[in-house]
Amino acid sequence: MVYKKLPEAYKGKQISRIELERSKILSRLIKTIQAILAVLLLAAGCLFMPPAELTNMPDPFEHLVALMLGMLSVSVVHELGRGLLMRLFSGVKPTLRFAGAYLHAGCDAYFPRKKEQIINLLPILLLTVILIILLLSAPDSSWRWMVWIVMIVNLCFAVGNIYASVRFTQMPADILVQNVGPTYLVYSAAVEE
Repeated sequence: MVYKKLPEAYKGKQISRIELERSKILSRLIKTIQAILAVLLLAAGCLFMPPAELTNMPDPFEHLVALMLGMLSVSVVHELGRGLLMRLFSGVKPTLRFAGAYLHAGCDAYFPRKKEQIINLLPILLLTVILIILLLSAPDSSWRWMVWIVMIVNLCFAVGNIYASVRFTQMPADILVQNVGPTYLVYSAAVEE
């Protein structure tokens, strides 16, 4: 059940605060994983698409405009999807704002673990499926590269949300999570005061 206010049994029982942007150590860890993932996925792309197609485009301007729009829209679509799920689950209007370099959706509601994991992971999954469909239907290798690069950005952008979802699985089953932009406040009634 999603709560608009923190239940009495949970008050004063915050067990974790996950700061994706403010924690320098966690932020560096996420950025390092993103960089490694980007290099690995770029190398994987070279296995099934000729790298020469990156420079052998019939209309480079058209390709680069599509690439830039795709890369910019991935984070926006991802966070809009998260915000929509927050609204659907809680009825509370989410907020979208930039924190650090990225757009983040936040909500004042308190979500149980499973719903918070759906909020974090479903937009990633749906965007990845859409990009795979676009990749398979692209007319040539140069366009497949553009879609592949956008998919790399999508997966790298999702690292923080995946990290938080994994952390939630290591916490008590009764947790309630308040997602305030790049910060996750986690409460558990099972914890002694």
